[in-house]
Amino acid sequence: MATITNQARITYSYGAVNAAAASNIATATLTEPLTGSKTSLGSTYTAGDEITYILSLTNGSATDITVSDNLGRSTAGGVAYTPLSYVGPAYLYINGVYTSELTPATTAGSLIFTLPSIPAGANAVIIYKAALTSEAPLTSGSTVTNTATFTSPTLGTAEKSNTITVENYARLNIVKSMSPNPVVGGGQLTYTFTVYNYGNDAATDVVLTDVFSPAPTDIAVTVNGTAVSAENYTYTGGTLTLPAAGSSYEITVPAATFTTDTTTGAVTASPGVTVVEVTGTI
Repeated sequence: MATITNQARITYSYGAVNAAAASNIATATLTEPLTGSKTSLGSTYTAGDEITYILSLTNGSATDITVSDNLGRSTAGGVAYTPLSYVGPAYLYINGVYTSELTPATTAGSLIFTLPSIPAGANAVIIYKAALTSEAPLTSGSTVTNTATFTSPTLGTAEKSNTITVENYARLNIVKSMSPNPVVGGGQLTYTFTVYNYGNDAATDVVLTDVFSPAPTDIAVTVNGTAVSAENYTYTGGTLTLPAAGSSYEITVPAATFTTDTTTGAVTASPGVTVVEVTGTI
């Protein structure tokens, strides 16, 4: 807090006389504006992650300060959606010292924190967690931006935003089946491995291993319906490794595709799929 002082001076003439006059000294108190910042621990996210947010403000001698956070409220196809949900708890620190736990009010997808009295010039920090909802965009390159608004009746408002970017990742799930079932001894049995990728990036350098018991003989291997030559896999003692170590053959599972429901805002993943089949005599 500082004081501004100012005095005016005038000069004038009357007849042959030059004269001057000075005003009173005017003063005004200069207070620091309300300033804030918003950061997160980590700059990337994947589906369902929890993000820790840090809201920081410096009080320029204001009271009744509120902080609202819109939890990334945005639109898809003209419909509002909220990619974050409050997890809590929220903790308040003043000048680096833990003060209390805060319970925010929630309205229209926003959090509203009402702060207790904070000394002039003090720094206040709110730390809380939010989780990515089913409405968070997951396509590679997508972002979630949420904005905190710091409000004081006397010092006005300050807005600060934070943006996190979806991480490029692959997330595989494998399902194994056999057919026919039942199978007659001496007949053909096909093992089908369906690999799903629920991530937004292709999975590369995929290696499939399986120990068959009993071990089929005279096996044939296909990937997505295309035959794989015997030099590109190993099959010893009933153990299959595909591709073989040192082979130039590669298995890739493509990335999922994501769609946003324009009514609900929910994001749905259609996984990328790769199918491996192993057929032999049992």
